Amino acid sequence: MQKLVLENLDCTSCANKIEKALCAMSSVKNATINFNTSTLYIQTDDLELAKSKIIEVEPNIKFVDSFSKTKDSISNAKEIILLCSLVIAFGLSMLILHYKTLESILSLIELDFLGKSLFNVIAYTILAFVYCISGMPIFKAVISNTKNKVFFDENSLMFIATIAALCIGEISEAVAVMLFFRIGEFLESAAVKKSKKSLYSLLDITPEIAHVKQKQDNIKGNDEIIWHDTHPELLNIDDIMLVKVGEKIPTDGIILQGTSHLNTQSLSGESKPIFVKEGDFVLAGAINIENILQVVVSKKFEDSQISKIKTMVEEASNTKAKTQKLITRFAKVYTPLVFFIALVIACIPPLFVGDLHEWIYRSLVVLMVSCPCALVLSVPLGYFGAIGIASKKGILVKGSQHFETLASLKNIIFDKTGTLTQGVFKIIDIIPINNSKNELLQTAIHAQRFSNHPIAKSIIQGAKNIDYKCQAEEFKEISGKGVFARCCNENILVGNISLMQDFNINIDLFYSYPHNKEMLEANSIVHVAKNGLYMGYIIMGDSIKEDSEKAINNLNNLGITPLAILSGDNEASVSIVANKLGIKKYYANLLPTQKVEKLQDLMKANTGKSKHNKSAFVGDGINDSIVLSKADVGISIGTKDSNNDLSKENADIILTNPSLMGVVNAIKIAKKIQKITWENISFALGTKLILVILGIIGIANMWLAVFGDVGVALIALLNALRVTNIR
Repeated sequence: MQKLVLENLDCTSCANKIEKALCAMSSVKNATINFNTSTLYIQTDDLELAKSKIIEVEPNIKFVDSFSKTKDSISNAKEIILLCSLVIAFGLSMLILHYKTLESILSLIELDFLGKSLFNVIAYTILAFVYCISGMPIFKAVISNTKNKVFFDENSLMFIATIAALCIGEISEAVAVMLFFRIGEFLESAAVKKSKKSLYSLLDITPEIAHVKQKQDNIKGNDEIIWHDTHPELLNIDDIMLVKVGEKIPTDGIILQGTSHLNTQSLSGESKPIFVKEGDFVLAGAINIENILQVVVSKKFEDSQISKIKTMVEEASNTKAKTQKLITRFAKVYTPLVFFIALVIACIPPLFVGDLHEWIYRSLVVLMVSCPCALVLSVPLGYFGAIGIASKKGILVKGSQHFETLASLKNIIFDKTGTLTQGVFKIIDIIPINNSKNELLQTAIHAQRFSNHPIAKSIIQGAKNIDYKCQAEEFKEISGKGVFARCCNENILVGNISLMQDFNINIDLFYSYPHNKEMLEANSIVHVAKNGLYMGYIIMGDSIKEDSEKAINNLNNLGITPLAILSGDNEASVSIVANKLGIKKYYANLLPTQKVEKLQDLMKANTGKSKHNKSAFVGDGINDSIVLSKADVGISIGTKDSNNDLSKENADIILTNPSLMGVVNAIKIAKKIQKITWENISFALGTKLILVILGIIGIANMWLAVFGDVGVALIALLNALRVTNIR
């Protein structure tokens, strides 16, 4: 799949025409245009031929390297000068033709041309000039449309309307409509470009430069260290980068030298700077705000987190919500329908009441209101803005359609560990049975060292001073239960009671041991067995996240019920978390498949109340992949151990920050964009309906009709940009 950025792509109808023309070519297998980013995704054997076709369909299109680098200030200045000149010329002709005092003065000067006043001839000549110059882009578009068999777009309709107006003698209004339509199109185009740039800047978090350390031999034979500037995409693993104060880290790496604070707000939404030192892993796009750092490249740019974020967001903006698809289908029907209504108005009433001139004029007013630009521009740009502001807050949404699901959300179901709790366990106590604490812990880490589970990582972290005596010869992670490993010819099991039971390990000694019952109920128990014999257990403690209670309260205020907790942990620890957060239902000791079954039961009960009631599942991506895929919307929450894992394919939304407030913010954005979208739909259709009615009864004129087309589109576009003001 190849990618091209198209400059001067300012209307969705142009994008649709290019798409249709490309898909009709035998050399093109697939072609899709993302209007929000002005990007063409094309699969073709002949790219140059495809480019030629694009130019044939839309001659103003240019191909550029990056949307953000598009420069049109010079062309805008030329267009402004031209439009001002045309307005002055039009105003002068109107003064000559309609200003009574000036008309009286000019009548004293007896200059005739073919029996007509010379000044009137000059005025109409100016009008003809203004009409032709103003309508030049429309004439070209109509010719292009005719070649491509496209008849119902705004250019064709405007051409038909103004020509018809000239034919019935409404010369001044025909010229005025063409001129002000040209001005409106320019303003609309400028607004779209500015909107795209401001929205695209939300996503423009990629670094542009990298300072790479190089060695060169000088004349004296001494090694001289120099820094060479290059693009982050050209960096290789193990290159050493210099990151100056105020610069973005070019790609993911490990700090070789220096300490500093980094601003990671563009990546995770976290406004508080984080402290980093030698040996710490740092992400591309983080801004160095304190001291110079030397960083060793650990990932090529295309594999970095920031590259994956940008790709994910661009792909998300290319996925249409149901409302967008509905508007696209509606636009295809709406324009021909209004054209037919205008034709009926022009032809039928004169047969009964006469006055053909008046009814044709009324039909032209209706015709000019027919373009659905206000909808087809504002709706996709609104969703694009929502995706951009969400990514700025550390919320990666994989498609616009997920905003619609979030907006109708009624219930949320949570995983516990790493979602509601920190997911960072600490060893509370080690209880060996017939062996030492050191031996029990060493056996556990031999088996756990290849596991990604938070408990496994916490055990290894708590045993940093214990050496590994042997390498694992065999390793198997048993989902929802624990791990099996073979080390030094010994079979080791580390996990929960269910794992011990599956392997017929006798744990009677655990039940007979004099425990602290409250401690066991409040924490997670990790059992250890070797060669079929029970060795003891490790008590692991976790704590509720600081903002979990705040997030739950916010969800309740938004009308969303935190329905249940689904966890693989023991019932006592799950119940403590549920009671503290006010979540009424909880289900413990669940395997991943049992989580899915329980989720589907809860969703079925919820949907039974109303088909519009949607449910979300929030998990940390570990043992939750199946559950995330089965929910109406799956939300994967970032953890300290999985910030770099953006390949959570089964989640619809990924939070790069471990805070549950990301869920709240995502829902607020979804509700905001839904409200704005329906505001624009109601405003655009309502205004156009009123103007059509006023046009039919003879109150609205062609000047007002131009506002109904261009003015409404501009207002709807400005309203769509309000989504970026969410706090």
